Amino acid sequence: MRTLSQLLLFLVTLLFSGWQAALHAYPLVETPPAPAPSSFLLVASQEMPDPRFHKTVLLVTMHGNTGHIGVIINRPQGITLDMIFPDHPGAKEFTLFYGGPVYPGQVSYLVRGGEAVAGSLTISKSTYLAYDMPILGELLSGKRRYRDLRVMHGVASWAPGQLENEIRLGGWYVQPLDEAAIFDHTPAGLWQEMYNRANRISL
Repeated sequence: MRTLSQLLLFLVTLLFSGWQAALHAYPLVETPPAPAPSSFLLVASQEMPDPRFHKTVLLVTMHGNTGHIGVIINRPQGITLDMIFPDHPGAKEFTLFYGGPVYPGQVSYLVRGGEAVAGSLTISKSTYLAYDMPILGELLSGKRRYRDLRVMHGVASWAPGQLENEIRLGGWYVQPLDEAAIFDHTPAGLWQEMYNRANRISL
């Protein structure tokens, strides 16, 4: 029998990638519990050659020793989470975001405040990137305390040294971690604000 997380993975993949992608979607390896050594924001430059990242802002951290992993934080999909989690009434208050082109059926979430999430990547003292579906259900149902929640499908990932090379080639600006930008800013205007900040443009 499929576990709950496998069923959710399959459902989201069907919603966004079709049957062919569903047959080739594999879950991420288990996230290491150790705190990430560094987390930051990536802002796509005007010269970004990959259209999948056009005008995107990403939260990026380390994924063990395998390179960087991140999620796009400014692409809401216009779909409320009750379509994926119908058993949790509170899910209708949240919009599903597109996190990146890798593992499009993988659900992940950023949670700020409350208890630490087991098996997650530590982004800061109060924010975690997690993949545990039962815990997400507790968050959506109000059984677990938190301050902010952002749920995505898909991630972005880079092999060791790949992201550094893309930055050197001018595809990205690196900005310090800013939790307010992630959780409090309107997604529609986030890229322009972060681009202006990276280039020190004052309006």
